[in-house]
Amino acid sequence: MTATRALTADGTVHDSPDAEQLYDLLSELNLTFPFLVVERADGRDPEQHYIQVHLAEDGSCLVEHRDGGPDQHFRAVVGPPYAMKGHDEVAALVTSWARDDGEWRQRGQWQRVRV
Repeated sequence: MTATRALTADGTVHDSPDAEQLYDLLSELNLTFPFLVVERADGRDPEQHYIQVHLAEDGSCLVEHRDGGPDQHFRAVVGPPYAMKGHDEVAALVTSWARDDGEWRQRGQWQRVRV
C-alpha cells in the first residue's frame, strides 16, 4: 500500500493502516461516529488527495474521493444496508484506493461533485 493516514470521527489517527485495519475501522462506523477519512501521506497534499466515507441514517454510505483540485472531486453512493453487503463493498473500494491500484475507479458509479 502507498503511505496513507486514516482519521476517524472521534479524532483518532492511524498511520499506514493495512487492509485489515481499514476493514475494522470501517466496521466501527455508526451514527455517532459516522465517517472515516483516508488521506495520502506520501508527499501529496492530503487536503487534495483523500477518500472519505460517511454513513447515512438510512444505512447507505456516501464515498467521496479527491485527486487534486475541485475538478477532481467525485462521489458514489453504496446502497443500504451498510452493515451487510455495503460494508464489504466500501472496504474493498477504500482498500483499493489506499493501494493506489486503480481498481477502485471501476468499483463505484462516480459522479463529479459540483460546488
